[in-house]
Amino acid sequence: MKILFVVTARGGSKGVPRKNIKLLGGMPLIAYKIIAAQKCRYEKRILVSTDDEEIAKVGRKYGAEVPFMRPAELSTDSASSVDVVLHAMNWIKDNSKEKYDYVCLLEPSSPFASYKDFDKAFELIQETDADTLLGMKEVDVTSNFIHSLDRDGKLSEFYYAIKDLKSIRRQDQAKEYTMNGCMYIAKWDYFMKNKLFHSENSVPYIMSEENSIEIDTMLDYEIACRIVEKGLIDMSLWAE
Repeated sequence: MKILFVVTARGGSKGVPRKNIKLLGGMPLIAYKIIAAQKCRYEKRILVSTDDEEIAKVGRKYGAEVPFMRPAELSTDSASSVDVVLHAMNWIKDNSKEKYDYVCLLEPSSPFASYKDFDKAFELIQETDADTLLGMKEVDVTSNFIHSLDRDGKLSEFYYAIKDLKSIRRQDQAKEYTMNGCMYIAKWDYFMKNKLFHSENSVPYIMSEENSIEIDTMLDYEIACRIVEKGLIDMSLWAE
């Protein structure tokens, strides 16, 4: 099995300025995903896709390749991760004879997926012959309790949703899951054809709440710092 890891890290983050190289537990955020990918037991290549020279420098310092700078049209707030990954895959196709079985999108904003997670995830996608795999977490609140306000700004939508429930206790609700941003994996040919990390033949890799933290705001960043400080994450997994 050969994997192309694409670490997406543009320079213009707004919720947390310079987020991708902001220090967390003494390391730049982007380093977590690069180190984890390096330690993954499968044959791989790790590219950082960025429009920012400082991020590129940090990426190279931790062992990733930065063979191109991301075009301006793929560095805006509205640019899609799919297009960024396709750009990297097409660069590989045009500049390398190497063939890959899987492509894996890694976002630095969800730092706590370790090499052990990647090893297990790729083992899972192989065993199930799935087209795609997504990092997932259990949600705190199920969809029974998430609704829009009605046209009058009142709670009738909630009323109709829960009035016939036998119980509204959390432990009595069916478990539901959402993506945690830690990893998006697809078979190379499936992604090139469909341009999606989603498929009918997709499997989840379910992770704990603390490992699923996504850093999009300063509050998220402070929570991540506390997770590290309190020892809720085994930092030895990222020791170089």
